[in-house]
Amino acid sequence: MKPEQTAGASATDYLVASKNCEIIALEAFLRMGRLVVAVSNLVHALQRERGAANLYLGAGGREHGDCLGQMEAGTDQQYDRFRAALEEMGTEVSGVQGGSRFFSRIAYVVHAFSELGELRHQVRSNQLSPEGASKVYSGLVHGLLSIVFEAAETAMDPSISRLLVAMFNFMQGKELAGQERAAAAAGFAMGQFDPSLKERLDHLDEAQQRCFEVFMEFAEAPARTEWQKVKDAPEQQELDRLRRLARARPDERAAEPAALNKGIDQRWFWIATGRIDAMKAVEDQLESRLHELCEEKLRDAREGLARQQTLIEDLLHQEHDPAQSFIVFCSAPGDVRAEFQQDSYHTDGVSPGLGRSIIDLVQAQSQRLQQMNDELTAARTALEERKLLDKAKLLLMKHRGMSEEQAYKMLRQTAMDQSRRLVDVARAMVAIGDVWTRTESK
Repeated sequence: MKPEQTAGASATDYLVASKNCEIIALEAFLRMGRLVVAVSNLVHALQRERGAANLYLGAGGREHGDCLGQMEAGTDQQYDRFRAALEEMGTEVSGVQGGSRFFSRIAYVVHAFSELGELRHQVRSNQLSPEGASKVYSGLVHGLLSIVFEAAETAMDPSISRLLVAMFNFMQGKELAGQERAAAAAGFAMGQFDPSLKERLDHLDEAQQRCFEVFMEFAEAPARTEWQKVKDAPEQQELDRLRRLARARPDERAAEPAALNKGIDQRWFWIATGRIDAMKAVEDQLESRLHELCEEKLRDAREGLARQQTLIEDLLHQEHDPAQSFIVFCSAPGDVRAEFQQDSYHTDGVSPGLGRSIIDLVQAQSQRLQQMNDELTAARTALEERKLLDKAKLLLMKHRGMSEEQAYKMLRQTAMDQSRRLVDVARAMVAIGDVWTRTESK
């Protein structure tokens, strides 16, 4: 039995609506992309302030005050730009997938920054240890990076998603480099590296490498080339020498010429800062490409909609009865891919030529969306693995009283002992997390 013709929306109306949804999502993501750029710049400024705060605290507040003041001013400037990007984006959730989590991350960051003044007061008055100050600064940075993570998860275009995965992992690696700079600066300023600090430095070095490996997997060639320049810089040799010195025994450090030990904390800080500033150039390249790609995809979507509308109008004008309505049916629900096969469509109520053309439009759009979904899977898998590893570490930290370094070391050792992938060990750990929670609640 054929359905009655109605004055309701036709198949072509829904095709246009599908394309319009894509455009709305891309428009929202273009605004989100500008926010991601502002986040990147704010993170960089915070990292510099954290390093200067560690120098200041490590020296007991007797030195580096001017440097700290300059870094604080830089952070304030970038925070103003971050707020401006927030204002531009607004609080509308239209077109944003996973908007609840995304805006929740922003709310946390805005609240946390309202307490930055108190943190600075505690630093200036030497009420915090270098480790304590680093923990608070790192919490701010972590909140900002979570915004980038959520942006990567909400991206519906595979090329944008891949770029954001590369960007998030590079920013995370750079953040770990910033933590290394701060930790070692404090150690050099105090003139000692205890076993726990050495363990932390080892963890930060290894974690950086993991992040940069994922970055290399998802980044485009220009960004990979820019990163290789950073690794090949002459200053890298001096940085590696100072890293070895930080891990050396006291007697080995004492064997260093006195001239090399003079002002070693400042030398480390500025060499490490130079490396991180060079990393910012890689971030800048990624940011530029993100903005360019968002605009390119939006332009292509708008042009595609215009072409589609023109084609539909031309097809309708070719009909003997332009006012005739038509409906396209898909007969087999089954596998998603099977839906797009040509023999699964019927074109009752339209001429064969027009029906075939409408089917072609439906198939082309459906197949393109399916291909995009397949390509998105790889990028989202990398994000999901990251979440699993973080959850597993948090479980060990909460239920076993471990530090982050100890939790990761245990997961890695378990993976090596059992010849399993680290992510598989993390997944198993998360799976038994509920058991721990139920046991402790009894």
